[in-house]
Amino acid sequence: MSETASISRIVAPRQKRAVATRAALLAAVERIVAAEGPEAVTTTRLAEETNVAVGTIYRYFSGREELLLAAYDSTVERIVAACRQAMEEMERDIPAADAARILLRRYLEAAEAIPSHSGLLRAMRAIRPIETDQAGSAKVDIARDLISPALEKFLPDAGSVETERLHFMNVLVGTMVDFYLVTRDDPAKERIVREIEAHVSLMVQRLVAPR
Repeated sequence: MSETASISRIVAPRQKRAVATRAALLAAVERIVAAEGPEAVTTTRLAEETNVAVGTIYRYFSGREELLLAAYDSTVERIVAACRQAMEEMERDIPAADAARILLRRYLEAAEAIPSHSGLLRAMRAIRPIETDQAGSAKVDIARDLISPALEKFLPDAGSVETERLHFMNVLVGTMVDFYLVTRDDPAKERIVREIEAHVSLMVQRLVAPR
């Protein structure tokens, strides 16, 4: 089945069974990526893993690229949810730089706790152009869903932060975080974390500095 032909047949699952089928497909994508890498993901392999017909898979996804992107977005949703929970548990009067470091570490811990995330990240970067992140048009928008709420809670005096500035922060920090997540050498990873923390601290200082 061609990807063009399949796009018109894609449906958003609404019934419980359809929602469960879509979730099972994404879970299978994660298992395959964690064990063998994103290259091993095909609709045929997925059908074998889930006992879902290939034609049914194409009802929910246009092809393997959309499957990989949806699985990646699903992992990011869970990571952001973990960060939001950590943010809710922190007191409002904690210094903004400290809050940023805690949230950064929580993000990295949550990401590394998902075995498929780094592989899905590599696949996503090969499929989704960086302009998508810059435009904030990805399904999971870190600027909107995490950075902005954190600024509202820990830097209320900074006032409204321009959308362009939020997305610049997202792209800059996100690129460094992605680099960390695909790095395998532990000493190098710790050095990268320190670099990210330094940049985040500078961003916080610039937000509170007189304009």
